[in-house]
Amino acid sequence: MHKLLLTAAAVGALSTAGSANAAVVMGELTGGNAFANGGVFQQLTPAPGFNVGNNNQQSNNLFAFDEQQGVTLLSAIGGLAAGTVVNSHYVFFDPGPSRRGVGYVDFDGDILGVLDGKADMEMTDALLGNGNVNYVSVNLRGLESQDSFNTVGNRINIDFTASNPGDYIRVLTAVSAVPEPASWAMMIGGFGLVGGAMRRRRKMTTNVSYA
Repeated sequence: MHKLLLTAAAVGALSTAGSANAAVVMGELTGGNAFANGGVFQQLTPAPGFNVGNNNQQSNNLFAFDEQQGVTLLSAIGGLAAGTVVNSHYVFFDPGPSRRGVGYVDFDGDILGVLDGKADMEMTDALLGNGNVNYVSVNLRGLESQDSFNTVGNRINIDFTASNPGDYIRVLTAVSAVPEPASWAMMIGGFGLVGGAMRRRRKMTTNVSYA
C-alpha cells in the first residue's frame, strides 16, 4: 500500500510565476459494445452534490471531469516522486449491465501518473478530489484484470470492461508555470519603459552638435 501526504502547492517564489489550471480537452469512445449501443465521451462539470460511483450513472458513456489543481506530493505515489506538483482529473465508465468501452481522453498537460487502485484513490479523495463531488462506493473502485490503459504524452487510452459499480481512475497531469495577469501587465509596462528610454537616448544622440 502506498502512503501519501499532500498539500496545496506553495505560491511561487517569483512574482511572475503562477500555476496554469490543467483541464480535460476532449475524448472519444471508439469501440466495444458500449460504443455499439450509443455510448459517447462526456466531459462533466459537476455541480455541488454530484454523486459518482455506486451505479449513479448507469450509462454507456465514458466520463471525465477535472479535480484539484496545483497540488504538491509530499511523498512518492503512483511512480511520482515527492515534491511533484500535479493537476488531478477523474475518468470513469459506469455502464450498468456488463459492457466494454474502448476510447481515449486528452488533457492539456502531459500525464505524469495514474492512480487505479482503491486504496490510493480513497487516500487522495480529500486532497485531490473535486469539492463538488461525493465519491461513493469507494471500496469498489479501481480496475480489474480485464481492464487496461496506456498513456502517450497528454492522452490516456482505455480499454475497460465494467458492470456494477463501474471502473474509476484518477489521472495526474503536469502543471506549467505561467505569468499571472498582473505580472503580464508589469512586464508589458517594463517593456514600454525600456522602449521609451531607448527612444529618448536615440533622440539625444541625434541632437548632439559639434563645434
